[in-house]
Amino acid sequence: MKKGQTPFLITFLVIPLLLFVFFVVSPYLQAFYFAVTQWSGFERFNFNKDFIGFENFRSIFAAEGLSGEVFWTGLRNNLVMLLVFPVVTIAISLFFAAMLNLAGATKGGRIAGVTGSAFYRILFFVPQVISVAALGIMFQQFFQPNGLLNSLIRIIPGAEPPAWLADTRFALACVIVVMIWMHVGFYMVYFTSAMASVPRELLEAAAIDRAGRWSTFSRITLPLVWPAVQTALIYLGIFALDALAIVQVMTIGPGGPDNATTVMALSMFQSKQEGYFGYASAQGVIIFVLTMVLALLTLRLTRREEIEL
Repeated sequence: MKKGQTPFLITFLVIPLLLFVFFVVSPYLQAFYFAVTQWSGFERFNFNKDFIGFENFRSIFAAEGLSGEVFWTGLRNNLVMLLVFPVVTIAISLFFAAMLNLAGATKGGRIAGVTGSAFYRILFFVPQVISVAALGIMFQQFFQPNGLLNSLIRIIPGAEPPAWLADTRFALACVIVVMIWMHVGFYMVYFTSAMASVPRELLEAAAIDRAGRWSTFSRITLPLVWPAVQTALIYLGIFALDALAIVQVMTIGPGGPDNATTVMALSMFQSKQEGYFGYASAQGVIIFVLTMVLALLTLRLTRREEIEL
């Protein structure tokens, strides 16, 4: 580093670091701090009076009371989302990205996407510019007993459509479908950018060797875009452990019938609303730990040797 550069860099880094500490690190530290108290969040804080040690965590793990049961029901629903949502979203996004980048061929023999691929990119990305609140309300109406979906089902003679969001068999599945719909467009564009960096010479060589589309994708394209897939898995996994906004806006209750769509974040939010600020903070700490473990496991299990070109 050249002489005189250190003060220059510190000048530009100190403000972002202070903002990061104040708005990101500080709330996490406060959550850990309040998790060992029984503070309601509405009265003046008194550590000597409110400190209860790990009692909140003991109550959560013992599933004591309605809040404890709801939290573990939310964990179960989050795990279902975690097993289904990221995998299906990435699979559909990769398929669309491959279709838009590699499914066609120009007259010169060079690999290209399907006709109108630029238009489809814009079309699939539209859900990203719509707010979660608007999407939740839109799909809530879509799944209503007299909504569009049931109106289409009633066209079939003798069909008896269910009350999707009021039925414990379908409520969570409806939420997962909407979550997938929300994210496919963004990750399709993300994978499209990753595929744009794949050398066309490799794809054209595979085409000359008469390699099939699936063989080309699985042996050339996918390994080269794997870092992007790994990143997508982490972000989608984190969203699967949250999902508060869409559940709260879209489902009845919120939380669905018999807590069929309750998630951990919703249980934490409701505990805070009821004045159990310390208990809610303990729930938040558990969610934080689970999220960190998920991210580390994903990095570990999806790690591959990088391919150098």
